[in-house]
Amino acid sequence: MNCNDCLRKLGGYVDRELSDQELQEVKAHLQDCPPCDEYYQLEVGLKRLVKVCCDQGRAPAQLRERLTQILF
Repeated sequence: MNCNDCLRKLGGYVDRELSDQELQEVKAHLQDCPPCDEYYQLEVGLKRLVKVCCDQGRAPAQLRERLTQILF
């Protein structure tokens, strides 16, 4: 597996949506490729951050208002 293949499958790897063989291939690549492993760590960290932020309830009124202005 090369870096491009690994990065394409990284989202599925993080979400455990790959086949067993694909999981093993990505895992092996990440162990041997520090740049791809850094990207993986970033993806995992981002996913954790989103989960923590989304578990906090409603967004603050200021943020909701600002998003409404930007989007509409």
